[in-house]
Amino acid sequence: MADMASSDNQHPVQRERVRTGRTDPRALARLLDEWMHDNETEQRETFETERRALDENRPAGYKLLA
Repeated sequence: MADMASSDNQHPVQRERVRTGRTDPRALARLLDEWMHDNETEQRETFETERRALDENRPAGYKLLA
């Protein structure tokens, strides 16, 4: 009985992993390919915003992404 209670408390991702077995490598490759070819303009704008936010309060000689 105690074993059943502990198996019900598994993390949802762990339960899913047990249920589905192995992940299809082709599906992962498609997902990575999609991420790599996402909207390049949006990625550049996002990077510039993040770069400015990281460096804005740092002294001139200590910029992370200057």
